[in-house]
Amino acid sequence: MKRIFKLFLVLVLFMPMFVHAETLQDMYNRLANLQKQYEENRNKKTLTQNEINKLNNDIQNITASIEKTREEIKQAEEDIADCKQRIEDKKVETDGLLQFLQVSNGGNIYLEYLFDAESYTDFIYRYEVVRQLTNYNSDLIDELEALIVKLQETEKELEKKQIQLENERKELSQKVTTLTSSLSNYMAEGVDIEADIKDLKKQIQIYEGMGCGRNQDIKDCVSSVSAFGWRYPLERGCVTSEYTGYNLRTDWSGGGGHHAIDVDCVGEGTKVYPAADGVISRIAFYSTCGGNAMYISHIVNGKRYTTVYMHLIYYASDMYVGKVVTTNTVIGYVGGYSTAANHGGYDYCTTGAHLHFGVAEGDSAFDFNSHSINPREILSFPKLVYSGGGYFYR
Repeated sequence: MKRIFKLFLVLVLFMPMFVHAETLQDMYNRLANLQKQYEENRNKKTLTQNEINKLNNDIQNITASIEKTREEIKQAEEDIADCKQRIEDKKVETDGLLQFLQVSNGGNIYLEYLFDAESYTDFIYRYEVVRQLTNYNSDLIDELEALIVKLQETEKELEKKQIQLENERKELSQKVTTLTSSLSNYMAEGVDIEADIKDLKKQIQIYEGMGCGRNQDIKDCVSSVSAFGWRYPLERGCVTSEYTGYNLRTDWSGGGGHHAIDVDCVGEGTKVYPAADGVISRIAFYSTCGGNAMYISHIVNGKRYTTVYMHLIYYASDMYVGKVVTTNTVIGYVGGYSTAANHGGYDYCTTGAHLHFGVAEGDSAFDFNSHSINPREILSFPKLVYSGGGYFYR
């Protein structure tokens, strides 16, 4: 009996569900809001990028000033060393002059200079020359020592200037980091407004092609599916990244929030299944932040949900919006490695093979993150594999 009841819980009943769904007019209104938001975000992105560019330019100028200051400090050090050497040379020379003036030394060059005088007048003249040379050297030494003091003061001022410039550069770099993080939030995983607008227009066309009226509930012209349980989206896997909502991720340098969990321990090409029976509500191709992504609408235990499957390397054949799928339907195949931008692909929000699996309440294919919930609320996933978590099996 228990086995029959358990089996009943995972079976899917294909039947219409008389709950409110949005109309085509609602979708047109949402499209208008998305277009307005796109313009606002584009302006914000432009302003933010301009500010980043200005800060980077300021950082370049400061860096150039730092290099110039370093060269000035080096030159001051060389000038100080040159002055010190000139002082030493003049001291040696002055010592020789003083020795002559105080003691007649036969080996002194200045003594020989005096004794070569041709007359007493010439002797007095030459003596005066030696005396003036001595005074000159003494004055020069005083000037050089004063110059050293001045150069040392300049060196200290330059060192303070260098420290100040280094601090300014560090502060500006931090601002750039903050603004860059803010800029990345305009394109969080699965939130590319331009792609949302494009896909929503396609979906409106599909529903209009089905004959849906402008003010008719979508449920009245598309298939609805009811389910009573959830299954894992992969045959086997592990968890490598947690749901954070709008909180910043701590496991990836890309910043932003994470409105899903990453299931891994599989290679590219692994089959992906719906987590519950439902209807495909959106298919996105080659998104720059999420890659190929599929959204499926569900009614589980009478409540509406939307699930998303991102970083697919490609979709299974015959997938289209409005198609009814079951938990046994292969909807696509795991990607994330060859599609990653750092491996030559187009997806900037992945670095390796994995499935980004998210859950949101309601029909949320176009405002998924705002209504997302932790997938652990519907399925008992193991702990992170890095924290000792094991594998899950369908």
